[in-house]
Amino acid sequence: MSVPTIRPSGRLGSEQTGSEYSRGIWADIPIHKLQSGEVPGILFEQDFARFPTVPPTTEGAFGEWSGFSSTGGTMTAGTGQGGELVLASDDDNEGASIRTVATPFLIARTAKLFAFEARIKVDTIADTKNGVFCGLMENTALTAVVPITAAGALADVNLVGFHRLEGDGDYFDTVYKANGVTQVTVQSDAALIAADTYVKLGMVYRPETDPDIADVNAAGVRTYNLTFYKNGIPLSTRKQIPVAAGTDFPNDVGLGFVLAILNATGTTPGNVTIDKLRIAQFF
Repeated sequence: MSVPTIRPSGRLGSEQTGSEYSRGIWADIPIHKLQSGEVPGILFEQDFARFPTVPPTTEGAFGEWSGFSSTGGTMTAGTGQGGELVLASDDDNEGASIRTVATPFLIARTAKLFAFEARIKVDTIADTKNGVFCGLMENTALTAVVPITAAGALADVNLVGFHRLEGDGDYFDTVYKANGVTQVTVQSDAALIAADTYVKLGMVYRPETDPDIADVNAAGVRTYNLTFYKNGIPLSTRKQIPVAAGTDFPNDVGLGFVLAILNATGTTPGNVTIDKLRIAQFF
């Protein structure tokens, strides 16, 4: 795969906080080649001008999406220009979630270039209000305890992405989990957030052999690192994708997008809003 040799990868100065996709992630990823069919791969983009609305307590499909809401859960349109989806619920240990029906993405040493960015916001950063997960998940049905359990932890399924803990409302941690294996936090308090303020959460994986586009160390050796981003700027701690299949990282299973919120116990709950999503992978 031939791509431009420039490597911004977040080294563009200050965070890109606007509604556009972050240059620090996308400036040197040739998504036009996916759009034109010049190279094989997949490009998934969503502006949330349309979204699922499903009956409470049962996962329901809506085209490319599946959604779930608890008894008091809601999926409503936001008021921002260009499309927004607001997920919320009104009682203890209740929530709402969406996922893509397909799980076409793979983060493994045998895979190729992968990039992800979602623009979301929460209406409160107070502790013990709700937990939020934004990232990738295997093909598992959404329920009241998947992908976030009643205790605020992540369910025992394959996941990778950003987790806002119930008890730590103003930060997202970067995390991953292989099913049957203990969850791993790559970086605690990785992304500081503000109430009712959009943040762009991103991931990039560059395993190619070409040193112009691969993630390499000072000696030019590929390191197979998954890099996490906030507003187009790389976070300090990365995850090296292992060779072994599924024993540490979910590198042996297809993944799709998921966004979920689950209320804490005994609290006035809040909501999470998403207005933009882009995921690309080359084959």
